[in-house]
Amino acid sequence: MENPESQSVNHLDWIQHELDLISNAGLKRFRRSLNFCPDGSIIYRKKKLVNFASSDYLAFSKHPYVIRSAYKALNSFGAGAGASPLVSGYTRLHRSLEREIAQWEGFDDALVFSSGFGANLGVISALVHPKDLILCDSLNHASIIDGCRLSRATLRFYKHKDCDHLQNLLLRDRGKFRKLWILSDSLFSMDGDYAPIETLYQITLKNDAMLILDEAHATGVTGEDSRGFTDTFPLDLDWKNRVIKLGTLSKALASQGGFVCADRKIIALIKNKARSYIFSTALSPVCVAAARAAIKLIIKDNSRRVLVDSLAAYLRSNLLDMGLDIGPSQSHIIPIIFGNAEKTMRISKALLEQGYLVPPIRPPSVPENSSRLRVSITAFHSYDLINGFLLKLKEVLSRF
Repeated sequence: MENPESQSVNHLDWIQHELDLISNAGLKRFRRSLNFCPDGSIIYRKKKLVNFASSDYLAFSKHPYVIRSAYKALNSFGAGAGASPLVSGYTRLHRSLEREIAQWEGFDDALVFSSGFGANLGVISALVHPKDLILCDSLNHASIIDGCRLSRATLRFYKHKDCDHLQNLLLRDRGKFRKLWILSDSLFSMDGDYAPIETLYQITLKNDAMLILDEAHATGVTGEDSRGFTDTFPLDLDWKNRVIKLGTLSKALASQGGFVCADRKIIALIKNKARSYIFSTALSPVCVAAARAAIKLIIKDNSRRVLVDSLAAYLRSNLLDMGLDIGPSQSHIIPIIFGNAEKTMRISKALLEQGYLVPPIRPPSVPENSSRLRVSITAFHSYDLINGFLLKLKEVLSRF
């Protein structure tokens, strides 16, 4: 009789094989245990590092008003919501946040989810029918793509930001589906480039479609009123009947969770059908209070956004002067593309030794042969920090 322990080990051989394939391709992921400092830097293995890997774009996670607001909610409501929003986890704080988001964004209503990923999954799968057609930008975030697949609708990808390709796909399938949906990030998280949302909206109108925009990386950091790219839509257009806007609380708003803004009837439907909303514990009141405070700060003063824009433009210009490939970046997200995954990992490690955390991004997060360092600029940074980084980057690259 075989030893049960040997059977158990053999049973897991396929897992080790999968892990070996990932490791041999230079794609194995790992985590670092970090300590966060008040100035935005981090401590790793007793070494202080400049953090270029954060999405805390406006540095609000350390803002005294945000911290005080979160602490007050902790004392009043406790650490967690304790139940899903439709059971007993929905507090007056949650409703206030939803009203404030809707008013800030200029929509009828808003709905808050426990995560941005859950918001995309829930909204898309709740609204899109299996008999519908989705046209999805090929570089959309994984949560958008997963939401599309979960909907069981017919899914077609158009070439990144290629509106002619998008229109051709729509013409090819005109009249074959119940409803047409166009889905796009507004600011793409790996290349830092902007979607042509005004053209996307015109195509939406022309084809009697609906447009879902994910403003996760744009909320709080772009647009005249720091609300994202929908700030560019003319006020006199009735675009809010056709546009559904998704966002996150976990980046520029320095908290956690996601949200959707839309017509009141659309929000009601999402509330009743989105499984990631119905079956998830409501967002912690602490996170709700922190996000509310961050929104108030953004509305009051845009100086941090202006600083981030200025620092990002300065870094992009200097990287180009060094002859480096920053792709199509137009924003505070700046890739430095090297192509080869192993080389990218070595450069990232060398910069870590020099005191800079700059994350390596490899497939499947980006297409094959486009591995890169991704630099995220935040209000924690300064011109001096960026100049120091540029000097060390030149030094490191001289070895490769």
